[in-house]
Amino acid sequence: MKQIGCSTMLYRNFSLRQALAGIQQSGGSVIELCARQSLTGQVVHLDLNRSDDVDDHYEEVKQTINDYNFQVESIAVSNQQISQPAELERLIEASHQMGTNTVVVSSGGVSNSEESFLLFVNKINHASSILTGSQIRLSVKPRVGRAVYDVATAERLMTQVDANWVGLNFDATHIYRSHPHADPVQALSELQPHIFTVRVRDHQVSREPKVGVVETQIPGNGALDLVGLAGIIKKMPNISAAILEIVGIHKRPELTFDAVQDMVVSSTSYLKPLLWEYVATPMTTII
Repeated sequence: MKQIGCSTMLYRNFSLRQALAGIQQSGGSVIELCARQSLTGQVVHLDLNRSDDVDDHYEEVKQTINDYNFQVESIAVSNQQISQPAELERLIEASHQMGTNTVVVSSGGVSNSEESFLLFVNKINHASSILTGSQIRLSVKPRVGRAVYDVATAERLMTQVDANWVGLNFDATHIYRSHPHADPVQALSELQPHIFTVRVRDHQVSREPKVGVVETQIPGNGALDLVGLAGIIKKMPNISAAILEIVGIHKRPELTFDAVQDMVVSSTSYLKPLLWEYVATPMTTII
């Protein structure tokens, strides 16, 4: 069985300690630690832009994670945060402190622009050249509307980077919205050799570029073939965990902690049986 995890992004209106308590209560065992900066007042669970008490902050975050016995699968950052050497140096230090060798970022740029695609590739290669020296991998999410958004552009990206250190952060909902007839299960199968990390959620029936409302992202509430996706994920030898990532919760201040927690518990309960891998043993009795 793959481990089930959750991004702390779902709890950006709450403290890291509240987030970890909630994820633990839901049955999750690993986390994506959100270090993306907030422009609208949400909590930054790992602050890479602190100018004072930086070491104390990293130590406090690490201790809080240890208190709940979590493993950090990755640190999530924005495109802006991998653009500057100083930001990357802080990211390297934080990654080592948190015990992870993987940083996740979404594709930047715009779709169907050669210039934008090449600029994004250059950004990724520049960031990776700095991160690689510290043994840190960069996992890039194909994102609808951006330079890397479907199977073809993801495969092209992988021909222009060092595949030992740059891979894909697969989120089926972006593939689903990339084309009217895109098949996320087939995409996962085709892109599997390049995938470093996996994100899981559901999506409304509509394939319009805009993501569906929060409620339709809860696994089991949408149109994605999560059974088919899980069937591939649980057999991927290089993937240890599937991470729940529901977007838009931080824009819903009316959602209480208990409301968010209900979503996470429901999601984890739905996903666990799908990612269970039955292995027969000599003691198995067939009736």
